[in-house]
Amino acid sequence: MNKEDIKNQENNDLIRIADQNGVETAIERLINKNASLLPKDVATQRIVNSAGFYISHRKDLMDLGRDGKLDMLYGVLKEAMVGCEAGTDFDIIPFKGKPVISRKKEGWYKIIDLIKPAEIIRFTNNVIFRGDEYSFNPVTEELTHIPKVTSDRYDDIVGAYAYIKFENGFEKTIFMTKKDLDAIKRVSPSANSTYSPWVSMPVKMVKTKVVKELAKELNILFGGRVNHALSQAVESDEISVKEVDVNGNIENDKGIYDTNSDEKESEKEPEQEQPKENKVSENSQVEITLDDVK
Repeated sequence: MNKEDIKNQENNDLIRIADQNGVETAIERLINKNASLLPKDVATQRIVNSAGFYISHRKDLMDLGRDGKLDMLYGVLKEAMVGCEAGTDFDIIPFKGKPVISRKKEGWYKIIDLIKPAEIIRFTNNVIFRGDEYSFNPVTEELTHIPKVTSDRYDDIVGAYAYIKFENGFEKTIFMTKKDLDAIKRVSPSANSTYSPWVSMPVKMVKTKVVKELAKELNILFGGRVNHALSQAVESDEISVKEVDVNGNIENDKGIYDTNSDEKESEKEPEQEQPKENKVSENSQVEITLDDVK
């Protein structure tokens, strides 16, 4: 047998185990075989148990075909490389018969904890709605936000931010405009899926995306603290994982992006639609600055 034949046999064994003994057993086998890719002191059994429970109670995931199930197992492994647990730290969203792994805010915070240069003493993350008062200086990264509006509609959002400060004095602010968020949403393969948090909880999804940008920025600044496998996992989000090799290299199943070609073309055209008028009541008038949030 050559290497490709051996790999195919291993994948067939994983699917057979999942079908005969349950998905949790298949996950456990894959995780244990690739334990060297996981962070030190990670709760391996918790990762196995959470993924097994999450998947086995989702009919839409259990109904995936052979290739979809295999991608899902590798997706769980990819998230285990940063210590993330299914349901708590990431979601699995069916799209075109493939499982798209979408990391939550909690998962990105775990990544930040892995690459932090010192202890975290302050962290905050929020969205800015149309009607709020805010200012942001891109040079000094000074941001002030006075919340006045509450909404759960994506169209009411005008921006989002994440701020972190470490014990050694280093601090970082990430601010994203609505245009930035729209660009991310357009290329998300699961943006219009029934199961997508872009649809069911858009405000929470926006908070997740700005924390993701913070994590990626910290990874660039302090990448020396992260091994190759973890760096690969940091750079991958909202993908269907075709394979993770023994070195932690992640191969994305690019086929899931095929139906987005029209959307990508539409990005070249100027947007004509004007934003809808936001009719929401005012709430708190108390000013909140980042230094006040702990």
